[in-house]
Amino acid sequence: METVLSERGTRLRPLDLAHWMNRYQDADPEAPGVLVTTLSPGLLRFFRCQVTSQEQVDDLLQETWLRIHRVRHTYRRGEPVLPWVYSIALRVRVDGYRRASRVSRHETPVEVLPEPVMHVERPNTVPEFETLMAQLPESQREVVTMLKVGGLTLEEVARATSSTVGAVKQRAHRAYERLRGLLQVRAGQREKEAAN
Repeated sequence: METVLSERGTRLRPLDLAHWMNRYQDADPEAPGVLVTTLSPGLLRFFRCQVTSQEQVDDLLQETWLRIHRVRHTYRRGEPVLPWVYSIALRVRVDGYRRASRVSRHETPVEVLPEPVMHVERPNTVPEFETLMAQLPESQREVVTMLKVGGLTLEEVARATSSTVGAVKQRAHRAYERLRGLLQVRAGQREKEAAN
């Protein structure tokens, strides 16, 4: 017979924990309540002496009872119950410590959540595609539109324009050079405006 102390430390009448554990294994509906009521105060003291947060203590106690329930079949009838229960509680506490250290390494507690960044509509600094394309000669505009907007290959553009692949490449290259120059001129104008 094992003696269990109450929350205040006074002795309760001897309780046959092994008897109640055997009944728990046999699916007696009264056994879990008796075991939880009898053993929880001692488990709470066990966790409180090593964990500062009452919330963590409660979580560890709950996890201990869940594990006891899952592994109740591993209890060997006739063996003392307390060493078996406290070995489970010790493993739960170690797992809780590991989990808390993982969380603290990867998460930063925030007292006040930062305000979301407001997206300010900036004026579009890149000229519209049509504006840029309007400044190209018709043949270059036609080739770039087919290649970049239409997604055609060089061969397909050559067939569509009745020209050679070399001529399409040359028109596309000259169009890209001209567009690059136009964008650089606009970038220089924006820098001047920003400096003023």
